[in-house]
Amino acid sequence: MHKLRKRSLLLLAIAAALPVAAMAAPECKHSEPRQLAFNTAGVKAVTFDVRQNTLKLVGVAGSAGSLKGRACASAPELLKQLEISQERSGDTLIVHLRNTQDIKFSLFGTGSRYAYLDLAGSVPAGIPVRVDVGSGDLDATGLAALDARVGSGDVAARRIAGAVSATVGSGDVALSDVGSLNLPSLGSGDLKAQNIRGGAVIGSIGSGDVDLRGIGGAVKVGSIGSGDLDIDGARGGVSIGSVGSGDATVRNTIGNVSVASLSSGDIDVAGVKGNLSVGSRGSGNIDHSGVTGSVTVPRR
Repeated sequence: MHKLRKRSLLLLAIAAALPVAAMAAPECKHSEPRQLAFNTAGVKAVTFDVRQNTLKLVGVAGSAGSLKGRACASAPELLKQLEISQERSGDTLIVHLRNTQDIKFSLFGTGSRYAYLDLAGSVPAGIPVRVDVGSGDLDATGLAALDARVGSGDVAARRIAGAVSATVGSGDVALSDVGSLNLPSLGSGDLKAQNIRGGAVIGSIGSGDVDLRGIGGAVKVGSIGSGDLDIDGARGGVSIGSVGSGDATVRNTIGNVSVASLSSGDIDVAGVKGNLSVGSRGSGNIDHSGVTGSVTVPRR
């Protein structure tokens, strides 16, 4: 199956990349302290412009928030280009983590140049947060809600009281204990989520992978390209619009499972307390077991 082949290739890639990963640890040859305090009285949302930087956020009681950490650079003259600033736009507070000269982080070569901010701080737990993550990293805990736009960076979030929305390019997102999930699109990146108290809505999966475990509501998916979707433990059924050359695996689900169309990919369904239906089928494979309701699968 496609999934086994992909996992084998992934293991080989990881083994080959180990020396590079060792080199990829963030450097901080020169540093300066950075900090910013902000008052969110009257603010209904906070936006963090993370870019290539690193940010760790924790939700706290009250209306005040702050950031503290360091500016890191390969040369001392680059430190002054790293700034933290804030501005108000209506009832939204916008916090910028900015490199005024847009120095690119480089790991290779003897003359590598880098400049980035490494910050940690707090934000009121009752205010929704939006983050724009380019190639940087975000770690978030205990927020009211989270809207993340992720390029090639990484996002990890846990104990989010409300909804999490994420648009992902080639980056990685890891979620745990969130109110609900909305994933408009995922390119070549990966998203893993567990303990989703509500439902999950996914627009499109390109060549990346989505792994969902422990979903309290229904899962609705628009399309899967060459990527993989793995669902374990949905309590409201699963509906998928189309599966291209990728794989869709659904296990231990309460409710009906439906796929409108399958092209050359694979569908694997097991342990479903409900019906299974597939509208149209190309050259792909369909495996099913432990379906308590009716099974409607077209022949090739």
